Amino acid sequence: MDKGRILKAVVAVLEEDLRRQMAANVSASAGATHGEAKAETKWDTCGLEQSYLARGHAQQFAALAVQVEELRAFAPPDFSGKLIGAGALVETEMGGERMLFFLLKCGGGVEVEVDGQEVSVITEASPVGAALLAKNEGESYSFRAGSAGKILRVQ
Repeated sequence: MDKGRILKAVVAVLEEDLRRQMAANVSASAGATHGEAKAETKWDTCGLEQSYLARGHAQQFAALAVQVEELRAFAPPDFSGKLIGAGALVETEMGGERMLFFLLKCGGGVEVEVDGQEVSVITEASPVGAALLAKNEGESYSFRAGSAGKILRVQ
């Protein structure tokens, strides 16, 4: 499976998240500066709350924008015969189910479908990512009480 295509699909999902964050920021900013948001009493905090919300959206947007730029510049190396690290595409089997994980520095939780296969992005900080990190093809891994699997293929 082409990791470059998977990475492009992940970036596309994150870019859509950026667009949603921007729209949410614009909406919250407009609410904070709207004439009806002006405080009428000292207990009326609608405008203030909207400004906090707008600031939060702006911070999330900035953090996500940095992650997207990092992923755009990232060229995942080949991990065949190497220990699993950032950029590895790992096929596992757990409880009779096969799964594909793409280990990246950011973007954890994103799921994309490429060539008819679902790929889940995980990070080293996730339970599965931490369990897979620095393991080889053919090894077993475990996380949480009782959850275990086998690494079938690494690329």
